Amino acid sequence: MENNSYSILDRLDYLEFRQNLLILKQPCHKATVFFDLTIDIYLEMKEKSKEFSQNIRNGQPLKLLDYEKVIISIWPNISNYPSACSLIAKSLLDIDIFNSIVE
Repeated sequence: MENNSYSILDRLDYLEFRQNLLILKQPCHKATVFFDLTIDIYLEMKEKSKEFSQNIRNGQPLKLLDYEKVIISIWPNISNYPSACSLIAKSLLDIDIFNSIVE
């Protein structure tokens, strides 16, 4: 059951994130892929994305595969959908960080 004490900013971020995923998703992915994405999962992914970005800024040589492992550990259902972690990375990471892990 979801907690109703989330801030308005958290809720708006969550809605914008889901919207971005639906816009960026590949045509072969059904929209239902992201149906069970809750605000709790989103907030945890957002926090781990911040930590991941900080690790890269601190010089750790991380790649997209490392980010995928983090996301799949938070939300195992996403492992069945190729490139979904890339969409999440594109939405949650700074563009410079995203570009550095995709290279």
